[in-house]
Amino acid sequence: MTIDRHANHMNWDRYMSWTFNFSSFGSKLPTWQELRAWRREQNSAPVSPEDEENSGEPEVSLPSPPPEPPKDDTPEEPEVELPEPPKDDTPEEPEVELPEPPKDDTPEEPEVELPEPPKDDTPEEPDVDSGTGPAIEPVSLAKGATTAVDGGRVTIFAVEATQSIASIQITDGPAHGNVTVNPDNTLALVMSGSDYSGSLSFDFEISYANGSIETRSAALDVAAPEQDAGWGEGKHYMLETDAQGDLIIETGDNHRKVYVSESNNALTRADIADREGVSEGTVTGKWLMDHPEYGGSEDMALAKEIGIELWEALLYPTGGTSTIASHWLLFEKGYTYEDAGRLIGGGASGESPLHPLYVSSWGEGDRPVLTDSIRIFQLESRNVVFDDIAPQGGVLSLGGQNIIVNNSQFANGGGMVNIQNTEGFTLRDSDLSHILNPAQANGYWGGGGTAFYSKETNGILMENNIFHHNGWEDDYLPDGSTEGGVPPSMFAHGVYLQNTTSDVTARDNIISQSSSVGAQFRGGAFIEDNIFVDNNVATNMMGGIYEGKGDGPIGNFTFFTDNVVTSGAHKEWTHGAVGGRTLGVDVKAINTTLLDNIIAHLADPDNPEEQAQKTVTHAPLTIHNGTAYDDTIIYNWAGSGPSSKIVENNTPELDTGLADQTTIQRFAADVLGQNKATIAELMEAIRAGEVDVTADDIIAYFQNGFGIDASGDGSATSHRFIPNALADGIRWDNRINWNNEEVPDDGDSADLSGNHVQYGGTTRIDDLDLGGGALYINSGKLSVQGTLASTGEAGLIQTINAGQFWTNGYSDSPLLTIEVDGGRFANTGAITGQTLLHATDGQTLLATSGASYTLTDGSQLIIDGSDARVGFDGEDNGTAALEMRNGSILTFKSDADGFSTIEEFRSGAWNQADSPVNSTVTLDGTLRIDLSDYDDGAGSYTLITVDELLGQLDTIEFVGLGNGLDAELVVDHVTDIVRLDISSGIGQGLTDIIDDIAPAAGPTVPELVDDIGLPTGDQNWLV
Repeated sequence: MTIDRHANHMNWDRYMSWTFNFSSFGSKLPTWQELRAWRREQNSAPVSPEDEENSGEPEVSLPSPPPEPPKDDTPEEPEVELPEPPKDDTPEEPEVELPEPPKDDTPEEPEVELPEPPKDDTPEEPDVDSGTGPAIEPVSLAKGATTAVDGGRVTIFAVEATQSIASIQITDGPAHGNVTVNPDNTLALVMSGSDYSGSLSFDFEISYANGSIETRSAALDVAAPEQDAGWGEGKHYMLETDAQGDLIIETGDNHRKVYVSESNNALTRADIADREGVSEGTVTGKWLMDHPEYGGSEDMALAKEIGIELWEALLYPTGGTSTIASHWLLFEKGYTYEDAGRLIGGGASGESPLHPLYVSSWGEGDRPVLTDSIRIFQLESRNVVFDDIAPQGGVLSLGGQNIIVNNSQFANGGGMVNIQNTEGFTLRDSDLSHILNPAQANGYWGGGGTAFYSKETNGILMENNIFHHNGWEDDYLPDGSTEGGVPPSMFAHGVYLQNTTSDVTARDNIISQSSSVGAQFRGGAFIEDNIFVDNNVATNMMGGIYEGKGDGPIGNFTFFTDNVVTSGAHKEWTHGAVGGRTLGVDVKAINTTLLDNIIAHLADPDNPEEQAQKTVTHAPLTIHNGTAYDDTIIYNWAGSGPSSKIVENNTPELDTGLADQTTIQRFAADVLGQNKATIAELMEAIRAGEVDVTADDIIAYFQNGFGIDASGDGSATSHRFIPNALADGIRWDNRINWNNEEVPDDGDSADLSGNHVQYGGTTRIDDLDLGGGALYINSGKLSVQGTLASTGEAGLIQTINAGQFWTNGYSDSPLLTIEVDGGRFANTGAITGQTLLHATDGQTLLATSGASYTLTDGSQLIIDGSDARVGFDGEDNGTAALEMRNGSILTFKSDADGFSTIEEFRSGAWNQADSPVNSTVTLDGTLRIDLSDYDDGAGSYTLITVDELLGQLDTIEFVGLGNGLDAELVVDHVTDIVRLDISSGIGQGLTDIIDDIAPAAGPTVPELVDDIGLPTGDQNWLV
């Protein structure tokens, strides 16, 4: 929550009024270890920088005011102008008269054994068998009528019929979005990912139980999406992880490791000069580039100064121009590195999303402490990973793409994580605690500090982090003087994601004891399995609405599920802007879904002193613009103010005795093995690794106490994708989109049933059936180790960015379209079904060691442009083969710079110097050469180079060969290459066959053709 303290005093008066108006007023609970073991068994098989830059104290009359606190002395960000702070977005409390407080609202607990928790108190669902959990009632799809539809969302239709329906089939899909048939014969229209509004229709066929068939057309009127950005699709930058959840970092072709240490054993410039018998001035970063043994191993680690010099030389080998590489910079653990510098200079970028620049650590001990800020600005940097370090100076990105901060620690006064104008940022497994960024003047504090701030950024993943006690210190004085610690402020938060952030996913985070708001999701988000503990305000979701700036609902829809809010902090600062106190969840976004959340125990019910201290009770849940669904349990959100115990939930059989015992304080005591324990003690033990506790553990504890069943029971091995109108209807990682309410795990099978699904994660499934649908792999790695199929209709698989799709072959009959626009497609088996593979970027492993790719009659392989890596790699010297059959088509299409090549190449998927496979290509069918976009003059291009080239082409076609150039295709069976030679000429295409045993008659070279058979517009894969 922020206000513009420069704009006018009306906003400040409104804030002060809002803050201070209310000041007058079963059985034995299982241990957390038992509960976690049960859950795992069941599931087995900020101060924004803007505000700090621009804030000044309001001119208001307060009792005994101290001297005016300072504006701020936050270090100025390099070459960036931050926007003015908002005028006022503090939630306004409803003007209602609160009831008088009860005489005693702390009932004494009876000293009796509590009954067992109810076996099943899950809310009864609507009488609709959709195959999933909670759902919105279907919309009636009446014959001959036009049906209104919400844009950008999922709509479930119940088809009106006078007879019993046996089945429904979609015969002609909509021009926008996608429609599928659910198991209960309802229809799911998914408009997620589309901003279309207007008239829409689709056709379907009904088969009745009596054998009759009826064809219908559905007429729809689609409204504009209420949130302009629609649903976030979960498109993040994330790499494959191993079984322990650690990142798997691959190296590319341009790779060096630089080991750095502050130990006495590290090699200094003088040490190296003495070894080599040269002057110290000779030993520079450039010199070390030609001596890779120095810094190339732990035993030859370099001292910081010369190590960083080598690192900079590797990134900028020609001076001011950065290289594209996958170098690693590794600091030895247990040391502090001062003045290490910027590390990632302007424009320095990883080799590809799969082969990033990598800054990490080595050795034993605590993470290496880097005192300088890690800054990415000026020229954009891409594909960078920071892992297992402690950047005390924080991280700043003012323009980048594909950045990961993993397993790192920002703590004890360290700098914030500040991400702006960035495409794809991931923060995971990290500790952001006790972060301060205060200012002071005239003996008084100003500001406080936010741990994670972001704006103008798309594709944020924050997962499994700790945000604890940020922006204030325990020993602060109410008057804000510097004789005490930094006081809390309404401008300091745990997480502050501005309204211009989009496609945000927040999962499995612990957010506790923030100065003001635990986490602000101002642009909307997918928020799942987080625990908010003892924040002045737990969280808000604004959907991009920013009234102070005049921004309407420019953000994403919000899905808020399986989160727990407990303990409302009551921090105050007599002469400062402390913000709300004991405020739970504030929702200004439109059409939000709140599913299976718990807001409980503003104060510890076992602690009358804490209850007495919390005299202000703000709303546990405030909804400004209505919801799509809300079953939030609210319980005992009351201190010593006028509120009484509140129970508002969809669980009428709530065991209140058990709920009263389900507190974070009792959880803490149980975990720490003490009679009593505080939230602070629990958090510090978690941070120190003294106890193994995750957000999921705490959530499971609360859900058990409040009668919410964990999603799924872990027993299912087969999963069907069924879009749920409560959320996006497209995300693989959203469990309510699956019939068992659990995401497919390793070894399971998945059926997409014709839906369009966005994938991110790391999963090794058994079988996958597209069912005529589309699967988009955005990040991580999806491996199909059993059967890949597309029952009934053609299917699509697309890889982008760092997304990997690995398949053990494909033999189904429907056409499988494979679009490799980035990331990696890899075939580890035998592809014999009909396919259309279109490679434009990334890596296409047609066959790994022991695998084969057969282009059958009617299949096509299109290699488009000069940026695709296509061919073969593997872990041993087995055969990797591409075989063309009669009737197949292989197309090489140029861009302005030329062509890509089918060849063996080092993919990086195996940690080896090059590709050891034995590669073969068998020619047959048609080879097309498309020069429509060629603009590179005379030249020679190798199109295929393998260990063994076999077979003979039937037809060679040239497309787009204009006057002024001739093209000659050379098929050389002696050197096992296919080469294209372009020279000045009259626009003719020729063929030269070099083969001692070639047939007397070579392939036919027909007249030049114009159509290369790319996918047509009626293949409506992308919504």
